[in-house]
Amino acid sequence: MMISKIKPLIFILICLFALNGCSEDIKNDENHFTLDEVVTALESQNLNLVSFGITGYPLKLNVVVPEVYAVELPVKEEDPYNPEFLHFYIFNSEKARISGTKEFNKHMESAHFTTFPFLYEKGNVLIVYWSNTKDNPLFTKPIETALEQLK
Repeated sequence: MMISKIKPLIFILICLFALNGCSEDIKNDENHFTLDEVVTALESQNLNLVSFGITGYPLKLNVVVPEVYAVELPVKEEDPYNPEFLHFYIFNSEKARISGTKEFNKHMESAHFTTFPFLYEKGNVLIVYWSNTKDNPLFTKPIETALEQLK
């Protein structure tokens, strides 16, 4: 008699553990974005992005190599072509992104810049915007707006 009462209880406990595990996966997927989703969000802010792929020796963070994009600017004839770049780090998780950001900041402590890094983070995504100016970066507002739109 006692065994017949324990079996349903064990079954219920197993179901509760399984449901709890599934709900954790759903929470993690909420902040998990792909490169295509991020690029689409940025392009919706009228940024003209051109993929550079992997060029040179980009800084690898937490074993993630960034995808590099140039932001096309309207060029006047007298101005030399001097694009600004975005490095997209797409990590496996938000925790990995936080670790990657710490690693980036550690690398930048003793760096001397000709362009200036601005970091933007959301979920598993780290965007490093390399601006030609330190005081007045051109694309801060469009990047922030695009990241707010990601759901």
